[in-house]
Amino acid sequence: MRVGLLLLLCFVVPLGGAVELAPESQALLAAATSGEVDRVNDLLSQGVDVNTKNPTGRSVLHIAAFNGNLQTVRALLAAGADANLADGAGLTPLMEAASFGHLEVVRLLIQRGADVNAADQAGNTPLTLSNRGRHTEVSALLTEMGATEGGGKEEKK
Repeated sequence: MRVGLLLLLCFVVPLGGAVELAPESQALLAAATSGEVDRVNDLLSQGVDVNTKNPTGRSVLHIAAFNGNLQTVRALLAAGADANLADGAGLTPLMEAASFGHLEVVRLLIQRGADVNAADQAGNTPLTLSNRGRHTEVSALLTEMGATEGGGKEEKK
């Protein structure tokens, strides 16, 4: 009996299967994607988790930062979004904004405590990603705020 139950669980409940999001979480992710700040605020006022993540671990703030939607980023941060929340690859919202040269979003995230030297799983920092995209103004701001290519970590020799 136990073996049969175990086999059933192995085949019916696969490990690492798709995560089902509640409809309101899906709505918040969609509103952030399309930059509908009024809809975002409405959903947040209804109690939807401000740090909702999609199945790949990208939060609502990641998506708004990626899209460069300053008003949505501002609304999410005001509602308590975690500016340093990393996705499945270790990317933070600041890395998303820096990658695409969204200067004002980068500035706001830094003002709200985003770590300028956070590194993803590949070792990329916001400055690395900004430099790669040749976003000179973003790179200058990050450098001014203490960012380094190595994330502030000294290389061991």
